[in-house]
Amino acid sequence: MATSSRVKSAERVLDVLDLLARRGVPLATMDIAESLSMPKSTTHHLLNVMRERRFVSYWPDQRAWTLGVSAFEVGASYMRSGPLHRAGQKYMLALTNATNETSHLAVLQGTDVIYLDKREPLTPGVRLVTEIGSRLPAHLTAVGRAILSRLDPEQLADIYDGYTWPVRTGSGPTSPAELRPVLQETRERGYAYEKSSTTTGIDCIASPVVTRDGRAVAALGVAYMAAVKSDQDIEAIAAAVTTTAGEFSAGFGARVDDSLVEMGIA
Repeated sequence: MATSSRVKSAERVLDVLDLLARRGVPLATMDIAESLSMPKSTTHHLLNVMRERRFVSYWPDQRAWTLGVSAFEVGASYMRSGPLHRAGQKYMLALTNATNETSHLAVLQGTDVIYLDKREPLTPGVRLVTEIGSRLPAHLTAVGRAILSRLDPEQLADIYDGYTWPVRTGSGPTSPAELRPVLQETRERGYAYEKSSTTTGIDCIASPVVTRDGRAVAALGVAYMAAVKSDQDIEAIAAAVTTTAGEFSAGFGARVDDSLVEMGIA
């Protein structure tokens, strides 16, 4: 009985952390309780324990909670030592050197992608706003579409069941019927192409990092200012992305099946 109670408490702690991470804004105790279907008294007690361990922070002026410094430290530790991140660093560097543009590595979580890392060119120029650890809707991003293109129809239907299909710039798929041909084209050509769906004037090309059985565990992409690129430039970027992602898959994907549990991806 005691063990079962401890497991339930652990599940609730993880639910709170996941909720605060996904929402990305301060949440009141009642909002957390209602979102997780927990009694308010239980939620309040749990949050106070988590605050003592610095996994959440309370903001009296807003009467709301956010993730705390300990949650950040755990995430930062993963960023430094996670096997996917470690393996991806040299490929992001190679891609940035080849294209002189910002490269990034992302994974799928639910309907969002999370940006694990990025590499920016050393030469002066535009710096893109995608931050490490940030989330964006997968259907709007090249990295998201690259990963989604490797899922079967049943998996896609499960992920997007009841989805509200947000838009950021007015472009991008707004239904499963619109997304499917985008993913089909992505799979056929080996890379995804996003044209200003997340940030006006910024385009992105990405390819999946796949395991031996074809599962996509991440995507490697390059983002650039669309106005300064010719069709020939874009073709060169696409070739660099697909080649580098292929090398990443060959060098890491062959070992990734043994690391999936550790990575928390499968």
